[in-house]
Amino acid sequence: MTNPEELLQEAIQLHQASNFKKGIKTAEKARKKFLKEGNRIRATEALRVTADCTINARDLKKARQLYEQLLSEAMSMSNLFYQAAAHWGLGQAFSHEMNYSEAAESFTTGLRVARQIADKWYSGWNAFGVGNACRGMGKLQDARPFYTEAIEAFQDMNQPTLVSWVERALKEVGGEKSEALPQDTKVWLCPMCGSKFNTNQVESLKKGKSVACEYCGTTVG
Repeated sequence: MTNPEELLQEAIQLHQASNFKKGIKTAEKARKKFLKEGNRIRATEALRVTADCTINARDLKKARQLYEQLLSEAMSMSNLFYQAAAHWGLGQAFSHEMNYSEAAESFTTGLRVARQIADKWYSGWNAFGVGNACRGMGKLQDARPFYTEAIEAFQDMNQPTLVSWVERALKEVGGEKSEALPQDTKVWLCPMCGSKFNTNQVESLKKGKSVACEYCGTTVG
């Protein structure tokens, strides 16, 4: 019989391989076994992996529920790492919906928590998220320092691909007009890497169709 840790590692590998639906099922199995053993912290890690797979599978409603559950568990344990992870996930869900004001709030909270424990991973991702959310609202000057913080965090972790994503977003911001946008205006940005969707992709999104980011491959819609 497969032990829960083996199942969890398999779920993480499935997530990395973009096999999200199988990753969800495998992480859920791991969580059930961890809970049965009374291993609360690893059960929470399995919940985090389940949520990450779910948002990548584009089930935003379920993903939000899972990240809210993750936040609740993290707060009950006073675990700042999982609080930072949960706020990042909630920010991602809002970003997929182009709800940049709510996304900025979630990412900002996640960043503040991650800074408290000097966690580079979620400091980087939440800072990147705040930058993208600010950009989505037309607040380009506000976005820049968060992009810089994200670059530094990803560089410290030797994550060149993620560094290139943020650098690209920062470069694009340099060529855009800094102007706060009306509340109901949508800027169509990839929720993962912050790249702007082209005109054809935007038209598809407006029609409710799915599109893939040409830069990082994330599917939206």
